[in-house]
Amino acid sequence: MYVIGTAGHVDHGKSTLVRALTGIDPDRLQEEKAREMTIDLGFAWLTLPGVDAEIGVVDVPGHRDFIENMLAGVGGIDLALLVIAADEGVMPQTREHLSILNLLAVKSGLVALTKTDMIDDPDWLELVTLEVAEALEETVLDGAEIVPVSARTGAGLDDLKERLAARLSQVSKRPDNGRPRLPIDRVFSLPGFGTIVTGTLLDGRLATGDSVTIHPRGISARIRGLQSHKTRRDSVEPGSRVAVNLTGIDKDALQRGDVLAGEGVLRPTVLIDTAYRQLPDAGGSLKHNKTVKLFIGSAEVQARTRLLGRQEIPPGESGWLQLVLEQPVAALRGDRFILRRPSPPATIGGGSILDPHPGRQHRRFKPNVLERMRTLEEGTPGDLLLQKLERMEPIQLAKFKRQSGLEEGDFDDALREILENGEARLVESQLISSRRWGRLVQAVREIVDSYHRDHPLRLGISLEEVRSRLGVPTAVMGALLEAAGLVQARSLVQRPGHEVTFDPETEKRIDRLMAELAAAGINSPSVKEARAAVGDDPFYALVDLGRLQIVGEDVFYRTEDYQKFRQELIDLFRRQGRVTAAQVRDLFQTSRKYVIAFLEHLDQQKITRRVGDERELVGRL
Repeated sequence: MYVIGTAGHVDHGKSTLVRALTGIDPDRLQEEKAREMTIDLGFAWLTLPGVDAEIGVVDVPGHRDFIENMLAGVGGIDLALLVIAADEGVMPQTREHLSILNLLAVKSGLVALTKTDMIDDPDWLELVTLEVAEALEETVLDGAEIVPVSARTGAGLDDLKERLAARLSQVSKRPDNGRPRLPIDRVFSLPGFGTIVTGTLLDGRLATGDSVTIHPRGISARIRGLQSHKTRRDSVEPGSRVAVNLTGIDKDALQRGDVLAGEGVLRPTVLIDTAYRQLPDAGGSLKHNKTVKLFIGSAEVQARTRLLGRQEIPPGESGWLQLVLEQPVAALRGDRFILRRPSPPATIGGGSILDPHPGRQHRRFKPNVLERMRTLEEGTPGDLLLQKLERMEPIQLAKFKRQSGLEEGDFDDALREILENGEARLVESQLISSRRWGRLVQAVREIVDSYHRDHPLRLGISLEEVRSRLGVPTAVMGALLEAAGLVQARSLVQRPGHEVTFDPETEKRIDRLMAELAAAGINSPSVKEARAAVGDDPFYALVDLGRLQIVGEDVFYRTEDYQKFRQELIDLFRRQGRVTAAQVRDLFQTSRKYVIAFLEHLDQQKITRRVGDERELVGRL
């Protein structure tokens, strides 16, 4: 799934173009309709030929008074659609939005030159096109296609769709790093459903039933339901525009800027180390100890600047910056951010987070602090350790430590880094990357769901079969099932609430089999005969449900009969000490087939053991 985000000056036709492309009006507020101006985020979606995924659209306000609403929605986009009106050309918010796209390192984009129906002079259109191309130079949209369109007449819309499809086909889908997080851009409630939040999902998958945490508040909740583009989903993948229905949490407890995340993925912070760039047209240098507004994800907080290694960062230059936040945010290393000047309001720069948890305020000019910042920017020991882990995982921690090639202190520091950053996790002494963990969680869900679909009369799939198909150590299975929202019933894995129900005709066949078993006693019919009588899946469902007990390859009993025979046999051992097969045959008045099957069954259960031609009890029962 991909997300397109609009950008551009007010009244250049962003919402009108979205409506023409998707058939959906992104302006949802009455005030927007009355003023005929977008003031908050709007959402739509479409499909395009040649793109094998749904495409969400985030429409942002263009007026300078609502630029901060724009920043809440533009962070998770895959492609920017910069909208410029042909009759006006490049305007102030065009340049500011372009700067923001640049600072956020948006992957791709193109320009829609709108309102071409209002231009009669071809020379004017050519002049505007040249002006736009010049404005794009040395930005993330440098060389981007400029597509003339008219949302009113429909001219150029098919061409624009083809260009969008071509661009998106070159954009890599967002990776599943096993760290699901969704910056919340909207909170509301619906009767009968309760609290709903929306946002663009990053870094991992979400599924119905998942336990999640809302940061920075630390509130726990469970996912009741998921929708993407008004379609119900059991799970959603990274890059999806998602509506999440939550249980266990009140709407008034949440707000835009909070982050919904998988358990253990995030830790709130009030101090972050960053690599920062001041915009060339920022109107001055960034100074130490200045108050700024930080925009990250969908959050906005006041912050104070602490410049590291220099007194100021002039326009167009870069440096290291520690930000002291007035309220906590939830972020990860590598996240992009924007800084704005509070008054007069303006975007001044942005960059990426190098360390979301530095722990303390740095001494600004201390050599080891500056060396650390340089290492963080160029690649940390944790980065190298994570790359090595992804080639060997899952792996026992002690073994990985021996094979890492790092000194003990360096290994411990690097390990602490990737664990604290949520890039890896330690599960029962097994180390595994969060990316691989997320894939395993999704894979185990798919295995169990597929089994339930194919075998509705089976209680669940064998735990060992699941483990074997995943190729993971037994030690991690418990935590993996818990993370996937699955449960283990004896040696079987199932979805919570999964029940086996038989249709009336099958129930009749089962009743006849049970009556036959009750009459047969120790001399039960064969497994083959029973499977033929009720069907393979119903037979094994009765085993799963504990109504039947298989004793040997072709011997089985009703569970109550099995327990009776087993106790009679144990009592015989207690009276006799050692027992022969002939004595068991005489006890039950049956054939050797049933005697040997039952004795070997008790051997396998470590209840008895064979001593020559006799058997004796093992241990105490």
